[in-house]
Amino acid sequence: MSYQVIARKWRPRNFEEVTGQEHITRTLSNAIEHDRLHHAYLFSGARGVGKTTSARIFAKALNCRRTDAPTAIPCSADSGEVCVSCLEISESRSIDVLEIDAASHTGIDDIRDTILENITVNPARDRYKIFIIDEVHQLSRQAFNALLKTLEEPPPNVVFIMATTEHHKVPETITSRCQEFIFRTIPQQKIFERLRLIADAEKIDIADEALREIARSGEGSMRDAQSNFDQVISFSGAKIGREDVVSALGIAGSDNLSAVIKAVAENDAAAILRVVDDLVSGGHDLRNFCRDLLGFVRDLSVLKVSGSEEFIDGSAFAADEMKQIADAFAASDLFRIFHSLAETEVRLKEALQSRYVLELGLVRLAEMNRVTPVEELLKRLAELESSLGSAEPRAATANASSPKAPIPEKKTLNTEPAARFAEPPPEEPPFYPEEPPFEPPFDPEPTPIEPVRGRAEFAVPDDLPSKIPPRTAEELEHFDAPALDSAFEEAVLRSGESMVFLRVSPELKAQMAPAAVAAASAGSSSARYRNYVRDSERVIPDFARPPAEPEEDLTMPEPPPEDATPDVLLEYAGKRPDVRKVLKLFRAELVEVRRADK
Repeated sequence: MSYQVIARKWRPRNFEEVTGQEHITRTLSNAIEHDRLHHAYLFSGARGVGKTTSARIFAKALNCRRTDAPTAIPCSADSGEVCVSCLEISESRSIDVLEIDAASHTGIDDIRDTILENITVNPARDRYKIFIIDEVHQLSRQAFNALLKTLEEPPPNVVFIMATTEHHKVPETITSRCQEFIFRTIPQQKIFERLRLIADAEKIDIADEALREIARSGEGSMRDAQSNFDQVISFSGAKIGREDVVSALGIAGSDNLSAVIKAVAENDAAAILRVVDDLVSGGHDLRNFCRDLLGFVRDLSVLKVSGSEEFIDGSAFAADEMKQIADAFAASDLFRIFHSLAETEVRLKEALQSRYVLELGLVRLAEMNRVTPVEELLKRLAELESSLGSAEPRAATANASSPKAPIPEKKTLNTEPAARFAEPPPEEPPFYPEEPPFEPPFDPEPTPIEPVRGRAEFAVPDDLPSKIPPRTAEELEHFDAPALDSAFEEAVLRSGESMVFLRVSPELKAQMAPAAVAAASAGSSSARYRNYVRDSERVIPDFARPPAEPEEDLTMPEPPPEDATPDVLLEYAGKRPDVRKVLKLFRAELVEVRRADK
Protein backbone atom coordinates (compact mmCIF):
# COMPACT_ATOMS: atom_id res chain seq x y z
CA MET A 1 0.00 0.00 0.00
CA SER A 2 1.99 2.91 -1.35
CA TYR A 3 -0.54 5.71 -0.61
CA GLN A 4 0.02 7.61 2.62
CA VAL A 5 -2.77 9.66 4.14
CA ILE A 6 -2.37 13.40 4.49
CA ALA A 7 -2.32 13.31 8.30
CA ARG A 8 0.75 11.07 8.29
CA LYS A 9 2.41 12.45 5.19
CA TRP A 10 2.24 16.01 6.43
CA ARG A 11 3.05 15.30 10.07
CA PRO A 12 5.39 18.02 11.43
CA ARG A 13 9.05 17.01 11.47
CA ASN A 14 10.45 19.84 13.59
CA PHE A 15 9.22 22.38 16.10
CA GLU A 16 8.70 25.06 13.46
CA GLU A 17 6.09 23.00 11.64
CA VAL A 18 3.96 22.41 14.74
CA THR A 19 0.88 24.63 14.30
CA GLY A 20 -0.82 26.49 17.11
CA GLN A 21 1.45 25.32 19.96
CA GLU A 22 4.13 27.99 19.90
CA HIS A 23 4.16 28.34 23.71
CA ILE A 24 5.22 24.69 24.02
CA THR A 25 7.68 24.42 21.15
CA ARG A 26 9.47 27.55 22.32
CA THR A 27 9.80 26.21 25.88
CA LEU A 28 11.20 22.86 24.72
CA SER A 29 13.61 24.49 22.28
CA ASN A 30 14.97 26.82 24.97
CA ALA A 31 15.33 23.94 27.41
CA ILE A 32 17.47 22.07 24.87
CA GLU A 33 19.60 25.09 23.98
CA HIS A 34 20.27 26.03 27.62
CA ASP A 35 20.70 22.44 28.80
CA ARG A 36 17.82 22.61 31.30
CA LEU A 37 16.26 19.24 30.58
CA HIS A 38 13.79 17.57 32.91
CA HIS A 39 13.50 13.81 33.33
CA ALA A 40 9.67 13.61 32.98
CA TYR A 41 7.17 15.53 30.82
CA LEU A 42 3.38 15.34 30.68
CA PHE A 43 1.62 16.51 27.50
CA SER A 44 -2.17 16.97 27.84
CA GLY A 45 -4.77 18.35 25.49
CA ALA A 46 -7.54 17.53 23.04
CA ARG A 47 -7.20 14.96 20.29
CA GLY A 48 -5.18 15.76 17.18
CA VAL A 49 -3.45 18.89 18.47
CA GLY A 50 0.16 17.56 18.27
CA LYS A 51 0.98 15.81 21.57
CA THR A 52 2.50 12.62 20.15
CA THR A 53 4.09 14.54 17.27
CA SER A 54 5.77 16.95 19.68
CA ALA A 55 6.99 14.02 21.79
CA ARG A 56 8.66 12.42 18.75
CA ILE A 57 10.22 15.73 17.68
CA PHE A 58 11.55 16.22 21.20
CA ALA A 59 13.00 12.68 21.19
CA LYS A 60 14.71 13.36 17.85
CA ALA A 61 16.12 16.62 19.23
CA LEU A 62 17.63 14.78 22.20
CA ASN A 63 19.14 11.90 20.19
CA CYS A 64 19.99 13.53 16.84
CA ARG A 65 23.37 12.16 15.66
CA ARG A 66 24.08 15.06 13.34
CA THR A 67 25.43 17.07 16.28
CA ASP A 68 27.50 16.15 19.30
CA ALA A 69 24.83 17.39 21.74
CA PRO A 70 21.03 17.73 21.76
CA THR A 71 19.80 20.27 19.24
CA ALA A 72 16.54 22.20 18.87
CA ILE A 73 16.64 21.63 15.07
CA PRO A 74 16.83 17.87 14.43
CA CYS A 75 17.23 16.27 11.03
CA SER A 76 14.54 16.83 8.42
CA ALA A 77 13.80 15.26 5.09
CA ASP A 78 14.11 18.65 3.44
CA SER A 79 17.77 18.88 4.41
CA GLY A 80 18.60 15.83 2.32
CA GLU A 81 20.68 14.12 5.00
CA VAL A 82 18.81 12.43 7.85
CA CYS A 83 20.69 10.64 10.60
CA VAL A 84 19.81 7.08 11.50
CA SER A 85 18.44 8.02 14.87
CA CYS A 86 16.00 10.66 13.53
CA LEU A 87 14.87 8.33 10.75
CA GLU A 88 14.16 5.44 13.12
CA ILE A 89 12.32 7.68 15.57
CA SER A 90 10.15 9.08 12.76
CA GLU A 91 9.27 5.54 11.71
CA SER A 92 8.68 4.39 15.34
CA ARG A 93 11.33 1.63 15.22
CA SER A 94 14.14 3.02 17.37
CA ILE A 95 15.46 0.66 20.02
CA ASP A 96 16.30 3.52 22.37
CA VAL A 97 12.96 5.35 22.00
CA LEU A 98 10.13 3.06 23.14
CA GLU A 99 6.53 4.04 22.46
CA ILE A 100 4.02 2.39 24.80
CA ASP A 101 0.27 2.43 24.21
CA ALA A 102 -1.19 2.57 27.70
CA ALA A 103 -4.65 1.82 26.32
CA SER A 104 -3.58 -1.75 25.53
CA HIS A 105 -0.85 -2.12 28.19
CA THR A 106 -2.58 -1.06 31.37
CA GLY A 107 -1.39 -3.56 33.96
CA ILE A 108 1.57 -3.59 36.29
CA ASP A 109 3.11 -6.55 34.43
CA ASP A 110 3.29 -4.53 31.22
CA ILE A 111 5.00 -1.66 33.00
CA ARG A 112 7.42 -4.03 34.74
CA ASP A 113 8.38 -5.88 31.53
CA THR A 114 8.65 -2.80 29.32
CA ILE A 115 10.05 -0.11 31.61
CA LEU A 116 11.25 -1.30 34.99
CA GLU A 117 13.41 -4.17 33.69
CA ASN A 118 14.93 -2.12 30.84
CA ILE A 119 15.47 1.17 32.62
CA THR A 120 18.83 0.15 34.07
CA VAL A 121 20.17 -0.85 30.65
CA ASN A 122 22.18 1.87 28.98
CA PRO A 123 21.05 3.15 25.55
CA ALA A 124 22.32 0.97 22.74
CA ARG A 125 23.30 3.83 20.44
CA ASP A 126 21.69 7.15 21.34
CA ARG A 127 22.31 9.56 24.18
CA TYR A 128 19.03 8.99 26.03
CA LYS A 129 16.66 6.13 26.58
CA ILE A 130 13.25 7.71 26.07
CA PHE A 131 9.87 6.20 27.03
CA ILE A 132 6.85 7.75 25.25
CA ILE A 133 3.66 6.60 27.03
CA ASP A 134 0.53 7.49 25.04
CA GLU A 135 -2.89 7.72 26.76
CA VAL A 136 -1.18 7.40 30.12
CA HIS A 137 -4.43 8.03 32.02
CA GLN A 138 -5.57 4.48 31.20
CA LEU A 139 -2.87 2.84 33.32
CA SER A 140 -4.13 0.98 36.38
CA ARG A 141 -3.58 2.22 39.91
CA GLN A 142 -1.00 -0.49 40.56
CA ALA A 143 0.89 0.48 37.39
CA PHE A 144 0.99 4.12 38.47
CA ASN A 145 2.25 3.13 41.90
CA ALA A 146 5.00 1.03 40.32
CA LEU A 147 6.17 4.07 38.33
CA LEU A 148 6.34 6.49 41.27
CA LYS A 149 9.86 5.76 42.50
CA THR A 150 11.34 5.36 39.02
CA LEU A 151 9.62 8.52 37.81
CA GLU A 152 10.95 10.52 40.74
CA GLU A 153 14.59 9.36 40.56
CA PRO A 154 15.34 7.79 37.16
CA PRO A 155 18.85 7.15 35.84
CA PRO A 156 20.55 10.24 34.36
CA ASN A 157 20.14 9.09 30.74
CA VAL A 158 16.38 8.27 30.94
CA VAL A 159 13.53 10.64 29.90
CA PHE A 160 9.78 10.00 30.26
CA ILE A 161 7.31 11.71 27.91
CA MET A 162 3.65 10.97 28.73
CA ALA A 163 0.64 12.09 26.70
CA THR A 164 -3.04 12.11 27.69
CA THR A 165 -6.36 13.53 26.55
CA GLU A 166 -7.86 13.34 30.07
CA HIS A 167 -5.53 15.14 32.40
CA HIS A 168 -7.89 14.89 35.39
CA LYS A 169 -7.54 11.10 35.44
CA VAL A 170 -3.79 11.19 36.01
CA PRO A 171 -2.96 10.90 39.74
CA GLU A 172 -1.46 13.93 41.42
CA THR A 173 1.48 11.81 42.56
CA ILE A 174 2.40 11.47 38.88
CA THR A 175 1.74 15.06 37.80
CA SER A 176 3.79 16.42 40.71
CA ARG A 177 6.87 14.59 39.35
CA CYS A 178 6.49 15.97 35.79
CA GLN A 179 6.68 19.19 33.86
CA GLU A 180 3.19 19.75 32.49
CA PHE A 181 2.45 21.16 29.06
CA ILE A 182 -1.15 21.83 28.10
CA PHE A 183 -1.80 21.77 24.34
CA ARG A 184 -4.50 24.14 23.14
CA THR A 185 -7.03 23.61 20.40
CA ILE A 186 -5.79 25.07 17.13
CA PRO A 187 -7.54 28.20 15.80
CA GLN A 188 -9.51 27.73 12.59
CA GLN A 189 -7.48 30.34 10.78
CA LYS A 190 -4.24 28.45 11.39
CA ILE A 191 -5.86 25.17 10.34
CA PHE A 192 -7.02 26.91 7.16
CA GLU A 193 -3.51 28.19 6.45
CA ARG A 194 -2.03 24.73 6.96
CA LEU A 195 -4.65 23.13 4.69
CA ARG A 196 -3.98 25.75 2.02
CA LEU A 197 -0.27 24.88 2.17
CA ILE A 198 -1.08 21.20 1.75
CA ALA A 199 -3.55 21.86 -1.08
CA ASP A 200 -1.02 23.93 -3.01
CA ALA A 201 1.67 21.32 -2.51
CA GLU A 202 -0.65 18.51 -3.62
CA LYS A 203 -1.93 20.63 -6.55
CA ILE A 204 -5.56 20.41 -5.49
CA ASP A 205 -7.97 23.05 -6.82
CA ILE A 206 -10.19 23.98 -3.88
CA ALA A 207 -11.98 27.21 -3.15
CA ASP A 208 -11.30 29.14 0.04
CA GLU A 209 -14.96 28.75 1.12
CA ALA A 210 -14.65 24.97 0.86
CA LEU A 211 -11.34 24.97 2.68
CA ARG A 212 -12.82 27.06 5.50
CA GLU A 213 -15.65 24.54 5.82
CA ILE A 214 -13.09 21.75 6.19
CA ALA A 215 -11.14 23.77 8.77
CA ARG A 216 -14.36 24.41 10.71
CA SER A 217 -15.25 20.71 10.65
CA GLY A 218 -12.01 19.87 12.49
CA GLU A 219 -13.25 21.74 15.61
CA GLY A 220 -9.73 22.74 16.62
CA SER A 221 -8.07 19.42 15.74
CA MET A 222 -5.50 19.50 12.95
CA ARG A 223 -5.59 15.75 12.48
CA ASP A 224 -9.40 15.70 12.15
CA ALA A 225 -9.28 18.52 9.60
CA GLN A 226 -6.61 16.76 7.55
CA SER A 227 -8.58 13.51 7.64
CA ASN A 228 -11.69 15.35 6.44
CA PHE A 229 -9.64 16.99 3.70
CA ASP A 230 -8.49 13.56 2.57
CA GLN A 231 -12.10 12.37 2.53
CA VAL A 232 -13.28 15.32 0.44
CA ILE A 233 -10.47 14.74 -2.07
CA SER A 234 -11.59 11.15 -2.47
CA PHE A 235 -15.17 12.33 -3.03
CA SER A 236 -14.59 15.18 -5.50
CA GLY A 237 -11.21 14.69 -7.09
CA ALA A 238 -8.82 17.49 -7.95
CA LYS A 239 -11.46 20.29 -8.02
CA ILE A 240 -13.48 20.89 -4.88
CA GLY A 241 -16.29 23.34 -4.16
CA ARG A 242 -18.23 24.14 -1.00
CA GLU A 243 -21.15 21.93 -2.07
CA ASP A 244 -18.73 19.00 -2.37
CA VAL A 245 -17.53 19.54 1.20
CA VAL A 246 -21.10 19.66 2.53
CA SER A 247 -22.07 16.52 0.64
CA ALA A 248 -18.93 14.56 1.48
CA LEU A 249 -18.78 15.38 5.19
CA GLY A 250 -22.50 15.59 5.84
CA ILE A 251 -22.21 18.94 7.62
CA ALA A 252 -24.49 21.94 7.40
CA GLY A 253 -23.02 24.57 5.17
CA SER A 254 -22.61 28.23 5.99
CA ASP A 255 -25.53 29.03 3.68
CA ASN A 256 -27.86 27.21 6.08
CA LEU A 257 -26.50 29.21 9.01
CA SER A 258 -26.98 32.53 7.24
CA ALA A 259 -30.46 31.46 6.08
CA VAL A 260 -31.56 30.75 9.66
CA ILE A 261 -30.17 34.01 11.02
CA LYS A 262 -31.78 36.05 8.24
CA ALA A 263 -35.09 34.27 8.84
CA VAL A 264 -34.87 35.15 12.53
CA ALA A 265 -34.24 38.80 11.63
CA GLU A 266 -37.27 38.82 9.27
CA ASN A 267 -39.53 36.81 11.64
CA ASP A 268 -39.95 34.18 8.91
CA ALA A 269 -40.78 30.93 10.70
CA ALA A 270 -41.57 29.12 7.44
CA ALA A 271 -38.03 29.66 6.14
CA ILE A 272 -36.62 28.19 9.36
CA LEU A 273 -38.77 25.09 9.02
CA ARG A 274 -37.58 24.62 5.42
CA VAL A 275 -33.93 24.77 6.52
CA VAL A 276 -34.53 22.17 9.25
CA ASP A 277 -36.32 19.95 6.73
CA ASP A 278 -33.34 20.15 4.37
CA LEU A 279 -30.99 19.23 7.20
CA VAL A 280 -33.08 16.21 8.18
CA SER A 281 -33.39 15.09 4.57
CA GLY A 282 -29.63 15.32 4.12
CA GLY A 283 -28.97 13.25 7.25
CA HIS A 284 -27.15 16.01 9.11
CA ASP A 285 -26.52 15.93 12.84
CA LEU A 286 -28.92 18.51 14.21
CA ARG A 287 -26.96 18.99 17.40
CA ASN A 288 -23.79 19.79 15.45
CA PHE A 289 -25.77 22.26 13.38
CA CYS A 290 -27.02 23.90 16.59
CA ARG A 291 -23.42 24.15 17.81
CA ASP A 292 -22.32 25.73 14.55
CA LEU A 293 -25.21 28.18 14.77
CA LEU A 294 -24.22 28.96 18.34
CA GLY A 295 -20.66 29.75 17.23
CA PHE A 296 -21.94 31.93 14.39
CA VAL A 297 -24.14 33.95 16.77
CA ARG A 298 -21.15 34.32 19.07
CA ASP A 299 -19.08 35.77 16.22
CA LEU A 300 -21.91 38.17 15.35
CA SER A 301 -22.17 39.28 18.98
CA VAL A 302 -18.43 39.90 19.28
CA LEU A 303 -18.39 41.79 16.00
CA LYS A 304 -21.39 43.87 17.09
CA VAL A 305 -19.88 44.78 20.45
CA SER A 306 -16.25 45.33 19.46
CA GLY A 307 -16.72 46.42 15.86
CA SER A 308 -13.51 44.59 14.94
CA GLU A 309 -12.65 41.23 13.40
CA GLU A 310 -9.79 40.72 15.82
CA PHE A 311 -11.75 38.41 18.12
CA ILE A 312 -13.43 36.35 15.40
CA ASP A 313 -11.75 32.97 15.16
CA GLY A 314 -11.69 31.93 11.52
CA SER A 315 -15.35 32.25 10.62
CA ALA A 316 -16.64 30.64 7.43
CA PHE A 317 -18.11 34.01 6.38
CA ALA A 318 -16.44 37.03 4.92
CA ALA A 319 -16.14 40.12 7.11
CA ASP A 320 -18.45 42.24 4.96
CA GLU A 321 -21.16 39.60 4.99
CA MET A 322 -20.96 39.21 8.77
CA LYS A 323 -21.23 42.96 9.30
CA GLN A 324 -24.27 43.08 7.06
CA ILE A 325 -25.98 40.30 9.03
CA ALA A 326 -25.03 41.84 12.39
CA ASP A 327 -26.54 45.21 11.45
CA ALA A 328 -30.01 43.62 11.46
CA PHE A 329 -29.79 42.96 15.22
CA ALA A 330 -29.11 44.87 18.37
CA ALA A 331 -26.47 43.58 20.76
CA SER A 332 -29.15 42.65 23.32
CA ASP A 333 -31.03 40.66 20.66
CA LEU A 334 -27.92 38.65 19.82
CA PHE A 335 -27.35 37.92 23.51
CA ARG A 336 -30.91 36.63 23.91
CA ILE A 337 -30.57 34.51 20.78
CA PHE A 338 -27.33 33.03 22.08
CA HIS A 339 -28.83 32.03 25.46
CA SER A 340 -31.90 30.55 23.79
CA LEU A 341 -29.73 28.51 21.41
CA ALA A 342 -27.64 27.28 24.33
CA GLU A 343 -30.78 25.95 26.03
CA THR A 344 -31.86 24.28 22.78
CA GLU A 345 -28.43 22.64 22.37
CA VAL A 346 -28.64 21.18 25.88
CA ARG A 347 -32.11 19.78 25.21
CA LEU A 348 -30.96 18.20 21.96
CA LYS A 349 -28.50 16.07 23.92
CA GLU A 350 -31.28 14.02 25.55
CA ALA A 351 -34.12 14.57 23.08
CA LEU A 352 -35.74 11.54 21.46
CA GLN A 353 -37.10 13.69 18.63
CA SER A 354 -34.29 16.15 17.98
CA ARG A 355 -36.08 17.63 14.97
CA TYR A 356 -39.01 18.83 17.06
CA VAL A 357 -36.75 20.38 19.66
CA LEU A 358 -34.67 22.22 17.06
CA GLU A 359 -37.72 23.43 15.12
CA LEU A 360 -39.46 24.87 18.17
CA GLY A 361 -36.22 26.37 19.47
CA LEU A 362 -35.52 28.18 16.19
CA VAL A 363 -39.14 29.29 15.71
CA ARG A 364 -39.01 30.79 19.19
CA LEU A 365 -36.06 32.89 18.01
CA ALA A 366 -38.16 34.20 15.13
CA GLU A 367 -40.97 35.15 17.50
CA MET A 368 -38.56 36.77 19.94
CA ASN A 369 -38.21 39.92 17.86
CA ARG A 370 -41.93 40.62 18.19
CA VAL A 371 -41.60 40.99 21.94
CA THR A 372 -40.82 44.46 23.23
CA PRO A 373 -37.47 44.44 25.02
CA VAL A 374 -37.43 45.11 28.75
CA GLU A 375 -35.03 48.01 28.27
CA GLU A 376 -37.51 49.81 26.01
CA LEU A 377 -40.34 49.27 28.49
CA LEU A 378 -38.20 50.68 31.31
CA LYS A 379 -37.33 53.68 29.16
CA ARG A 380 -40.99 54.35 28.41
CA LEU A 381 -41.86 54.03 32.09
CA ALA A 382 -39.13 56.50 33.06
CA GLU A 383 -40.40 58.99 30.47
CA LEU A 384 -43.96 58.59 31.76
CA GLU A 385 -42.87 59.15 35.36
CA SER A 386 -40.87 62.23 34.41
CA SER A 387 -43.85 63.69 32.50
CA LEU A 388 -46.25 63.05 35.37
CA GLY A 389 -43.87 64.30 38.02
CA SER A 390 -43.00 67.53 36.21
CA ALA A 391 -46.27 69.19 37.29
CA GLU A 392 -45.83 68.46 41.00
CA PRO A 393 -42.59 70.41 41.48
CA ARG A 394 -44.16 73.47 39.78
CA ALA A 395 -47.16 73.30 42.08
CA ALA A 396 -44.94 72.94 45.13
CA THR A 397 -42.88 75.96 44.03
CA ALA A 398 -45.99 78.06 43.59
CA ASN A 399 -47.28 77.21 47.05
CA ALA A 400 -43.92 77.99 48.63
CA SER A 401 -43.70 81.42 46.94
CA SER A 402 -47.09 82.65 48.22
CA PRO A 403 -47.13 82.82 52.06
CA LYS A 404 -50.91 83.31 52.19
CA ALA A 405 -51.69 80.27 50.15
CA PRO A 406 -54.11 78.13 52.14
CA ILE A 407 -53.09 74.66 53.04
CA PRO A 408 -55.37 72.19 51.35
CA GLU A 409 -57.58 70.42 53.84
CA LYS A 410 -57.45 66.67 53.97
CA LYS A 411 -60.86 65.17 53.65
CA THR A 412 -61.93 61.67 54.43
CA LEU A 413 -64.44 60.05 52.20
CA ASN A 414 -67.39 58.77 54.16
CA THR A 415 -68.54 55.71 52.39
CA GLU A 416 -71.38 54.94 54.89
CA PRO A 417 -73.31 56.96 57.45
CA ALA A 418 -72.30 56.60 61.08
CA ALA A 419 -75.64 55.20 62.17
CA ARG A 420 -75.84 52.54 59.52
CA PHE A 421 -77.09 50.04 62.09
CA ALA A 422 -79.96 52.20 63.30
CA GLU A 423 -82.48 50.55 61.05
CA PRO A 424 -81.48 47.10 59.82
CA PRO A 425 -82.73 46.04 56.42
CA PRO A 426 -85.99 44.15 56.56
CA GLU A 427 -85.61 40.42 56.52
CA GLU A 428 -88.18 37.75 56.11
CA PRO A 429 -88.65 35.81 59.37
CA PRO A 430 -87.95 32.09 59.20
CA PHE A 431 -90.93 29.82 58.84
CA TYR A 432 -91.52 27.20 61.52
CA PRO A 433 -94.39 24.90 60.53
CA GLU A 434 -94.57 23.02 63.83
CA GLU A 435 -94.75 25.97 66.22
CA PRO A 436 -95.93 29.53 65.78
CA PRO A 437 -93.48 32.30 66.58
CA PHE A 438 -94.07 34.22 69.78
CA GLU A 439 -92.43 36.84 71.97
CA PRO A 440 -92.27 36.11 75.70
CA PRO A 441 -93.10 38.98 77.97
CA PHE A 442 -90.13 40.73 79.59
CA ASP A 443 -90.28 43.13 82.48
CA PRO A 444 -88.89 46.59 81.74
CA GLU A 445 -87.05 46.63 85.06
CA PRO A 446 -84.25 44.19 86.01
CA THR A 447 -85.68 41.35 88.03
CA PRO A 448 -83.25 39.43 90.24
CA ILE A 449 -83.24 35.70 89.85
CA GLU A 450 -82.53 33.32 92.68
CA PRO A 451 -78.76 32.74 92.84
CA VAL A 452 -77.52 29.27 92.20
CA ARG A 453 -74.26 28.15 93.91
CA GLY A 454 -73.21 31.67 94.82
CA ARG A 455 -73.87 33.27 91.43
CA ALA A 456 -76.50 35.99 90.83
CA GLU A 457 -78.27 36.30 87.51
CA PHE A 458 -80.41 39.17 86.28
CA ALA A 459 -82.70 39.58 83.30
CA VAL A 460 -81.38 42.43 81.11
CA PRO A 461 -84.04 44.83 79.88
CA ASP A 462 -84.35 45.50 76.16
CA ASP A 463 -83.83 49.23 76.34
CA LEU A 464 -80.15 49.15 77.37
CA PRO A 465 -77.85 51.13 75.03
CA SER A 466 -76.06 48.83 72.58
CA LYS A 467 -74.20 49.18 69.28
CA ILE A 468 -75.76 45.96 68.07
CA PRO A 469 -79.13 46.52 66.40
CA PRO A 470 -82.04 44.78 68.11
CA ARG A 471 -83.05 41.43 66.65
CA THR A 472 -86.30 39.60 67.17
CA ALA A 473 -86.46 35.92 68.00
CA GLU A 474 -87.76 35.16 64.53
CA GLU A 475 -84.68 36.74 62.93
CA LEU A 476 -82.28 34.51 64.86
CA GLU A 477 -81.43 31.21 63.25
CA HIS A 478 -81.49 28.23 65.60
CA PHE A 479 -79.85 24.84 65.25
CA ASP A 480 -80.52 21.84 67.47
CA ALA A 481 -77.47 19.75 68.37
CA PRO A 482 -78.54 16.80 70.55
CA ALA A 483 -75.00 15.42 70.62
CA LEU A 484 -73.61 18.67 72.05
CA ASP A 485 -76.41 18.84 74.62
CA SER A 486 -75.73 15.30 75.82
CA ALA A 487 -71.99 15.92 76.00
CA PHE A 488 -72.54 19.11 78.00
CA GLU A 489 -74.86 17.44 80.48
CA GLU A 490 -72.41 14.56 80.93
CA ALA A 491 -69.53 16.97 81.52
CA VAL A 492 -71.53 18.85 84.14
CA LEU A 493 -72.36 15.64 85.98
CA ARG A 494 -68.74 14.53 85.97
CA SER A 495 -67.55 17.87 87.34
CA GLY A 496 -69.88 17.60 90.34
CA GLU A 497 -71.93 20.67 89.43
CA SER A 498 -75.70 20.59 89.85
CA MET A 499 -78.09 20.24 86.92
CA VAL A 500 -80.97 22.75 87.22
CA PHE A 501 -84.15 21.94 85.30
CA LEU A 502 -86.89 24.52 84.92
CA ARG A 503 -90.52 23.89 85.71
CA VAL A 504 -92.83 26.08 83.71
CA SER A 505 -95.35 28.02 85.79
CA PRO A 506 -99.08 27.72 84.93
CA GLU A 507 -99.29 31.41 83.95
CA LEU A 508 -96.45 30.99 81.42
CA LYS A 509 -97.78 27.71 80.07
CA ALA A 510 -100.86 29.48 78.78
CA GLN A 511 -98.72 31.91 76.80
CA MET A 512 -96.30 29.36 75.28
CA ALA A 513 -96.97 27.10 72.34
CA PRO A 514 -97.60 23.42 73.07
CA ALA A 515 -94.31 22.43 71.49
CA ALA A 516 -92.37 24.89 73.66
CA VAL A 517 -94.10 23.62 76.78
CA ALA A 518 -93.24 20.02 75.94
CA ALA A 519 -89.61 20.88 75.28
CA ALA A 520 -89.24 22.91 78.46
CA SER A 521 -90.94 20.26 80.60
CA ALA A 522 -88.67 17.56 79.18
CA GLY A 523 -85.63 19.57 80.21
CA SER A 524 -84.53 20.51 76.63
CA SER A 525 -81.31 22.43 76.41
CA SER A 526 -82.48 24.35 73.38
CA ALA A 527 -81.26 27.90 73.77
CA ARG A 528 -84.29 29.27 72.01
CA TYR A 529 -86.73 28.01 74.65
CA ARG A 530 -84.39 28.44 77.61
CA ASN A 531 -84.07 32.17 76.84
CA TYR A 532 -87.79 32.62 76.99
CA VAL A 533 -88.51 30.67 80.26
CA ARG A 534 -88.19 32.58 83.49
CA ASP A 535 -89.66 31.07 86.63
CA SER A 536 -88.74 31.00 90.27
CA GLU A 537 -89.59 27.34 90.61
CA ARG A 538 -86.67 25.00 89.98
CA VAL A 539 -86.43 21.24 90.22
CA ILE A 540 -83.10 19.70 91.18
CA PRO A 541 -82.83 15.94 90.58
CA ASP A 542 -81.76 13.82 93.53
CA PHE A 543 -78.69 12.46 91.76
CA ALA A 544 -77.45 15.97 91.08
CA ARG A 545 -78.49 17.63 94.35
CA PRO A 546 -75.44 18.68 96.43
CA PRO A 547 -75.33 17.31 99.99
CA ALA A 548 -76.87 19.51 102.62
CA GLU A 549 -74.35 21.38 104.71
CA PRO A 550 -74.92 22.39 108.32
CA GLU A 551 -75.29 26.03 109.10
CA GLU A 552 -72.08 27.71 110.15
CA ASP A 553 -71.74 29.06 113.69
CA LEU A 554 -70.16 32.47 113.29
CA THR A 555 -69.95 33.33 117.01
CA MET A 556 -66.45 33.90 118.34
CA PRO A 557 -65.56 31.65 121.33
CA GLU A 558 -64.26 32.97 124.63
CA PRO A 559 -60.47 33.45 124.65
CA PRO A 560 -58.53 30.91 126.69
CA PRO A 561 -56.78 31.85 129.92
CA GLU A 562 -53.16 32.85 130.04
CA ASP A 563 -52.03 29.53 131.48
CA ALA A 564 -54.04 27.42 129.04
CA THR A 565 -52.57 24.12 128.02
CA PRO A 566 -51.75 23.30 124.35
CA ASP A 567 -54.85 21.12 124.11
CA VAL A 568 -57.07 24.00 125.29
CA LEU A 569 -55.44 26.33 122.75
CA LEU A 570 -55.93 23.78 119.96
CA GLU A 571 -59.64 23.43 120.89
CA TYR A 572 -60.05 27.23 120.98
CA ALA A 573 -58.49 27.67 117.55
CA GLY A 574 -60.70 24.97 116.04
CA LYS A 575 -63.83 26.84 117.18
CA ARG A 576 -62.85 30.17 115.59
CA PRO A 577 -64.89 30.82 112.36
CA ASP A 578 -61.95 32.31 110.46
CA VAL A 579 -59.74 29.31 111.24
CA ARG A 580 -62.47 26.88 110.17
CA LYS A 581 -62.86 28.78 106.90
CA VAL A 582 -59.14 28.52 106.17
CA LEU A 583 -59.06 24.84 107.06
CA LYS A 584 -62.02 24.17 104.77
CA LEU A 585 -60.55 26.20 101.94
CA PHE A 586 -57.16 24.47 102.00
CA ARG A 587 -58.46 21.11 103.26
CA ALA A 588 -56.03 21.31 106.19
CA GLU A 589 -56.02 20.38 109.84
CA LEU A 590 -54.60 21.96 112.97
CA VAL A 591 -51.43 20.41 114.29
CA GLU A 592 -50.08 22.90 116.83
CA VAL A 593 -51.15 26.26 118.31
CA ARG A 594 -48.80 28.75 120.00
CA ARG A 595 -49.34 32.11 121.60
CA ALA A 596 -47.97 35.07 119.68
CA ASP A 597 -46.08 36.48 122.65
CA LYS A 598 -44.20 33.19 123.06
